[in-house]
Amino acid sequence: MDGRKIIIAVLIMSFIVTITGCGKKTDVGEDLEDQPTVEIEVEKVEEVSYEGLAINPLTGIWIDEEAAQRRPVAVMVNNIKVALPQSGISEADIMYETLAEGNITRLVAVFQDFDTKKIGPVRSTRHYYLNLAFDHDAIFVHHGGSPQAFEDIKNLKPANLNSLSGLETIMAWRDPVRSKQRGMYEHSLYTSAEGIMKAWKSVGYREERREDLQPKFNFSEEEWTPQGEKAELVTVPFSNEYISTFQYDAATQQYKRYQFGKPHIDENNNQQLESKNIIIQFTNIKVIPGDAEGRRDIQLIGSGKGLYISNGMATPITWSKGAYNTATQFKDASGNPLKMNKGKTWVCIFPNNKEVVLE
Repeated sequence: MDGRKIIIAVLIMSFIVTITGCGKKTDVGEDLEDQPTVEIEVEKVEEVSYEGLAINPLTGIWIDEEAAQRRPVAVMVNNIKVALPQSGISEADIMYETLAEGNITRLVAVFQDFDTKKIGPVRSTRHYYLNLAFDHDAIFVHHGGSPQAFEDIKNLKPANLNSLSGLETIMAWRDPVRSKQRGMYEHSLYTSAEGIMKAWKSVGYREERREDLQPKFNFSEEEWTPQGEKAELVTVPFSNEYISTFQYDAATQQYKRYQFGKPHIDENNNQQLESKNIIIQFTNIKVIPGDAEGRRDIQLIGSGKGLYISNGMATPITWSKGAYNTATQFKDASGNPLKMNKGKTWVCIFPNNKEVVLE
């Protein structure tokens, strides 16, 4: 018998009944042959198997178990206007954005399970970006850095892959078209998942994630909408030139990202960047006194206020980070750990003396 169908035979049986004036005998066998057969199809519920899978700590979504247990990778990405479009960042689970020197921002793309063929352009780091890698116990990929960054690398010893330290031939390459264009050589360095893994193995960094590191993000099992201010359009004015804009798409329940007044596009797949969650982390950002290049210092160890934005609404939160090798923790207005919706997150680390516009 088909396990997906239950065949119900409707049997109308006539019994031999003696009624005054009627002594007719009924043949039961003939009645059975005359009755219709009704088939009722019951939809089979497929059982979901999570064998070989585990939760991605960056998104809360099931991924390959081996990939979930591995340390993530954080890549320093150039965001100067002439370097656009970037490649591979639409595949990142988390994107961080904050100011570098001058009026520009730079990005840190964090990947957990990825096989991206081209990521970049890769750029030099500043010391405060290292904290973002420490937040996730991530392998930090960059191409050079500031004096302050190299001082922190020497003292804090992060698991970093600097393509300027003899690893470029293993993990990176110059785009043949960009590198020949005037003024584009410094914006032409790229890496890949395969290259990063080769460089990682060559230096022998630990592969498994730290078990004692408290996760930075906590995810809700149930989809929810923050209670607070409407946030269907979020404008983050880092400077007059660098304004990040996020437009909520109710159909997909994602935020589409714009910068320089245009959709922010990944060259690899020609797709606009999207995020389920946006976090605004307000903190003290200042120019380092006496620094000839106008480099900045950004307070990422300490505490402050912020906003959690998802599903078209924003709610106040707080953040705290006790030391460089601990993960930043977010709490809601009641002081409880912030429960985020599952999906990708864009984090804007933003000056606490400026305002984000919510509409």
